[in-house]
Amino acid sequence: MQKTLRTFFILGLMFQGFGGSPTDAQPPLPVGQREYDIIYDRLEHDEVLSRSRFDFQLGPYTRVDSSHTAGPFDNRRNLGPTQFQIFGFAAESFKSTPDARGRMYALGRAGAVGQPFNHLSVMGQFYLDERKAHDPNYAGKKWRGFAGDIDLAFVHYSSNRFDFTVGRFSSFWGVRRSLVLGSSAHLDGFGYTLNWGKLSISYRFAKLGDRMTGTDTLSQWPNRYFAAHRFDVQVSDAVRVGLFESVVFGGPGRSPDVFYLNPIIFYHGTQLNENVDDNTFVGVDFTYKPTNGLKLYGQLLIDDIQLDKKSRGDHEPAQYGLITGLYTASGSRGFDTRTEYTRVTDWTFNQILPRNRYTDHDGPIGDASGNDYDRLTFDLIRWLKREMSGTLRLSYLRRGEGRINAPWTSPWLNSPDYHQPFPSGVVEKTASVALGVKGFATPALFAECQAGVSRVVNYNHHAGDNRTLPFIDCYISVYLSHILNLD
Repeated sequence: MQKTLRTFFILGLMFQGFGGSPTDAQPPLPVGQREYDIIYDRLEHDEVLSRSRFDFQLGPYTRVDSSHTAGPFDNRRNLGPTQFQIFGFAAESFKSTPDARGRMYALGRAGAVGQPFNHLSVMGQFYLDERKAHDPNYAGKKWRGFAGDIDLAFVHYSSNRFDFTVGRFSSFWGVRRSLVLGSSAHLDGFGYTLNWGKLSISYRFAKLGDRMTGTDTLSQWPNRYFAAHRFDVQVSDAVRVGLFESVVFGGPGRSPDVFYLNPIIFYHGTQLNENVDDNTFVGVDFTYKPTNGLKLYGQLLIDDIQLDKKSRGDHEPAQYGLITGLYTASGSRGFDTRTEYTRVTDWTFNQILPRNRYTDHDGPIGDASGNDYDRLTFDLIRWLKREMSGTLRLSYLRRGEGRINAPWTSPWLNSPDYHQPFPSGVVEKTASVALGVKGFATPALFAECQAGVSRVVNYNHHAGDNRTLPFIDCYISVYLSHILNLD
């Protein structure tokens, strides 16, 4: 694995021939952290108001046009070869509902970013999280009541036509809340994108973690890997289409297979021919902007669909996830709207072999809320300033009893006419309304707070247990940074 990463890093540096001026190469703007995500929210607003051919579907962003401000992080664009920026976030969070006692939790992050060579940047960041240490599902080490780890540590190369990243980083593919690859997953591996006219070819490879317990034996600690590739085509200024495929594979003592390092091979067909039991996914996503200020978008991810009906095994339910949405933006009135529907069927992301489930340490690799659910949301967004917005959110969530980590039981094999309702079991239904505000009140002060009420039917999947739950959720952080000179 280490030799593979070194080889691809050297190959990335050899792509200097793709050209690009020093100003084109910027340190990536991270994703999956509240303080950065408000910048991505604003960039989505800007995207809808234009017909730019920038690859908004491939995060994290580099080479963002200078007209798109990154707020307090703008000064990272101009770091010289003998400069680096140290920074830190000191945050407190609070969440309270009638069924969960409220408590303040501290969170601290600190790191550094620099650009020692043209086209090449480095970034590292660690965190100490008090809330995570109190999570009963957290299995890592604790120090003085805090969980800690390094969430970003990467080297990034960028030119006009080629981007390459190696290390620990987060990204997204397609829609912002992508089901195939989401910003909540911080993966250890490498990725690259080649821009070839109207075509972009992207690839990701990562070593996945697991929460398996027991003795440190080969049977208890199988190697797990993730590989994915996608092809984006700018059909026109208004239409972009992306095709993607991903796979989770591994096993005791298994090394990365060379064919999964190939960015243009068909993974599913190859694993069938190689007679290995891996978990492959295929899908498509798109954006369509018929006019400035309006964007239609969607994503379909297919885990497994049975086309034949010749045996009981062919009655296995369709396993897929989809997102479809409509975003409207106004440059004059300052109001945006987003209407979005998400659906993930039961057994999606699951597999008969636990090592092949579509998960990393902290949950799904994509930004899915598990499986066996659907959700409809409507957001009315008022931009209070460029990096701050207020939002009215209406949402309706239905969640069945299926779970990604549930044992694979194959109930369709026990019935000749098996049919599974969606969502399955006793369905928990939640209707919510909330008012919120988030963004940078000043370059050093960030806040994200919302308050509202939820009406829950069949609470925690107990039939007839209906509750009305007001809630408040608040996160406040202070951002500090300083540029140091090494001259």
